[in-house]
Amino acid sequence: MKQQNATEQLVRKELDRGHTKQEILARLSKKGDRDDLVFYLNNLPEEQQRRQYLWVNRLLCLLLTVLTVGKLYVMARLQLAAMGSGQFSPLLLINLIVPMINFYVLSKIIRFQRQGYQFMIVLGVLAFVRPENRAQPDLTLYLCITALSILLLLRLFPKKDRIPG
Repeated sequence: MKQQNATEQLVRKELDRGHTKQEILARLSKKGDRDDLVFYLNNLPEEQQRRQYLWVNRLLCLLLTVLTVGKLYVMARLQLAAMGSGQFSPLLLINLIVPMINFYVLSKIIRFQRQGYQFMIVLGVLAFVRPENRAQPDLTLYLCITALSILLLLRLFPKKDRIPG
């Protein structure tokens, strides 16, 4: 785990300096494990792209945070109501899974990792399976989050820039 973290930090530093992914691959593939290097190069955007879409990423993070905090608020009210009526059940805690997953995905999106956008697209589409997500304002939030995730995934990680592993 430390080795992967060190490789990620090294790739981030090189991208921050403005080096292209191909330059980084040519220079660093001699020093370490090429597979890890290719993984991080394919999962992190170049600095110019990151700066160009920073405001869109921040908007996506804000929308996901608002949605998640809203879910937590509803869950807290439900828990308090259940406790007040003496019908509390530990099974009610299962509803906290969605906010936990959202926070995990949010941590990936904040760091501009491709996996975060991929997860968010899947989660955004799956959210429409539950009827309560098809009402306002959740419907609008999920549509915006899914659209922004698709936009960022396509713009930050175009297929033509992918390094074959």
